[in-house]
Amino acid sequence: MSKKFNKILSLVIVAMLSILFVPSIKTKAATNLGDRLLVGYWHNFINGAGVIKLSEVSNSWDVINVSFGETFGDKAVVELHPVYDEVEFIKDIKNLQLKGKKVVLSLGGAEGAIKISTEADRQKFMTSVVGLIEKYGFDGIDIDLEGGSGMILQSGDTDFRNPTTPQIVNFIKSIKELDKKYGSNFIISMAPELSYVQGGIIAYANNWGAYLPLIHGVRDQLDYLQVQHYNSGGNLCLDGNTYKEGTADFHVSMIDMLLKGFPIGGNKNNMFPPLRQNQIVIGVPSSTPSAGSGYTAPAEMKKALDYLIKGQSFGGQYKMEGNGYPELRGMMTWSINWDVKYNSEFINNYRPYFDALPKLNDALKKASISSSDVVNGNYELTVNIPSRNTATSYKVIEGITAIASGTLKPSLTEAQVITNKIINKQIGSYKYTVVLTDEKGQAVTSSELVVTVQDPNEKPKPSVDNYNPAHPYTFGDIVIYNGKEYKSQGWWVVGITPGTNDGVWKPIK
Repeated sequence: MSKKFNKILSLVIVAMLSILFVPSIKTKAATNLGDRLLVGYWHNFINGAGVIKLSEVSNSWDVINVSFGETFGDKAVVELHPVYDEVEFIKDIKNLQLKGKKVVLSLGGAEGAIKISTEADRQKFMTSVVGLIEKYGFDGIDIDLEGGSGMILQSGDTDFRNPTTPQIVNFIKSIKELDKKYGSNFIISMAPELSYVQGGIIAYANNWGAYLPLIHGVRDQLDYLQVQHYNSGGNLCLDGNTYKEGTADFHVSMIDMLLKGFPIGGNKNNMFPPLRQNQIVIGVPSSTPSAGSGYTAPAEMKKALDYLIKGQSFGGQYKMEGNGYPELRGMMTWSINWDVKYNSEFINNYRPYFDALPKLNDALKKASISSSDVVNGNYELTVNIPSRNTATSYKVIEGITAIASGTLKPSLTEAQVITNKIINKQIGSYKYTVVLTDEKGQAVTSSELVVTVQDPNEKPKPSVDNYNPAHPYTFGDIVIYNGKEYKSQGWWVVGITPGTNDGVWKPIK
């Protein structure tokens, strides 16, 4: 696994002045960071869990997050003071790395406020973080900014795609600079509290959804997101229900949101795009004392994992579409120290579980294609090519004509993304597909995308879409099912088929 790289692709371009292609591949080349990860936070402080040296950490962990890089007088300058002898600390990091483990510096934590609201602050932040990375040899950084760290949406900051809150803008810029400086093997992860991410389905203000612009802004650099499934109580889900933390339904519904996308503030016209399966790590407490609430017993957690990864339902209330997410990356826990104190319950349960999962196989898989909004005949096509794909080439087809083509690197452990800018298109509808071909000549074609360019002086006509069981509908939405139109009678309708319940879907005569 590694970070994105930009590669000039060979293109076949139709002689049409109305089309400008700016192709780029964003991907991650393979490293020794595995398909399945168990991530643990290691205490660089003394509390009731006791002190453990890095040399004493179990070999069963894949990633050890040193907790935390903090600020003191100057809230932009990150410091780290090892809890035991510094020379020994550095030696222990190197020994863990020789064993194939990754040692990451986690920034922030519950008490480690970091604030970079100006460019001067950002420069101090970068200098301090780079200094720590190079002094101790960390493999990456983990962003764990919580309540006091200024990750609060400012008034008027309403578009997650174009944030204006200085703290968020500066963190996006800093993460991209670190990614560029250290290259493909540098790990970037995040561990936000739940209200900052999935809480965005309820509202987009203050802390609610405040991590969404950061996640979206660096989604091509982000290795994995490990939302804290604890200390939250519960959260609204795609099916309109609220599930309590500590239950299998809660874990399944929270992960499903991240992998399907969800409407910010309940607005279906403002959807947060889904992340990739291998970008998702589930964060849970290792024991009851390690968090205020949200501990999940292993038997209950494994029900959620079986449903999420294998598609094996446990008969819970929350229902997923499809056959699960076999490439789900793994689990995170707070913390290694608490786990040791309570008989290593976490690592002894979940290491065998993930090791027993089938090896992920490479195969020829269909791409997906989407479009940005059309503005004055201009729009951008985005082609997503799934990870572990054996495709060696691609073609973007408009109608029956190939308008772009190029080579692909097969069997990457991360998805590849190709973008194409279309400019000055005339009024009309344009159909797009993507064909992927492997070295044997076998080909697969994506679903068709239709992009409509309308007369800017003409009011758009309302359209009625076919019913989608995975899409959340609100009151008044109209869909077509089996040739008939139905109007939604509920505020949040997911997975209820029109024609089966007139109280939810009212037939339009």
